[in-house]
Amino acid sequence: MDIMRSVVGMVVLLAIAFLLSVNKKSISLRTVGAALLLQIAIGGIMLYFPPGKWAVEQAALGVHKVMSYSDAGSAFIFGSLVGPKMDVLFDGAGFIFAFRVLPAIIFVTALISLLYYIGVMGLLIRILGSIFQKALNISKIESFVAVTTIFLGQNEIPAIVKPFIDRMNRNELFTAICSGMASIAGSMMIGYAGMGVPIDYLLAASLMAIPGGILLHVFLARPPSLRRSHLKICRSAKRRQKALSKRRRAVR
Repeated sequence: MDIMRSVVGMVVLLAIAFLLSVNKKSISLRTVGAALLLQIAIGGIMLYFPPGKWAVEQAALGVHKVMSYSDAGSAFIFGSLVGPKMDVLFDGAGFIFAFRVLPAIIFVTALISLLYYIGVMGLLIRILGSIFQKALNISKIESFVAVTTIFLGQNEIPAIVKPFIDRMNRNELFTAICSGMASIAGSMMIGYAGMGVPIDYLLAASLMAIPGGILLHVFLARPPSLRRSHLKICRSAKRRQKALSKRRRAVR
């Protein structure tokens, strides 16, 4: 019964997206089929395949490790406002959004900026972008934004696309919005886990949101010419990385 309910929900959502499409003739059946198959495969591998389950457990440990640094910074600034004393004082309702989640968003945004500076993000664009570009027939910047939403959400998307936003077209910006809204932010993931939601299901849902967000974008606003912009974006990223490297060498 649960499976049938899920199938009916998928059909209804795709039908609504098709009706709201700005260009029904441009919908790529190849991308639609690949996205649906990827969602099914990701869910099966992460939740039922032993190596996939082990990878999810390791990823969960990594998420907790990164977010623990944010919690340590929050505790240093706000003191007992983010400690166990608040749970005792408010009878278990001491999880304060402003002192626990918002600092995590700031921390993750700063971390992304650092990764941009040292060139890690450019490397991810080339590796992950190539994989999802071929699998889903999308641009590299679209696939990169979709992949980064595994642990990041809508609040962090502006920091991700900032170096490329002046060259992104309307449809690529829409992909960033779809991917961000379809995912669970890393900071909020910890909040949900603290409320008792299993972290493995949260991670699986975040990863399955990659093809899900792309799928809705394909139905709603698939651009007729998508290849030119992402090539310019990747070249621009390489130029920025070379310029930063020259500046670092000059400082030394």
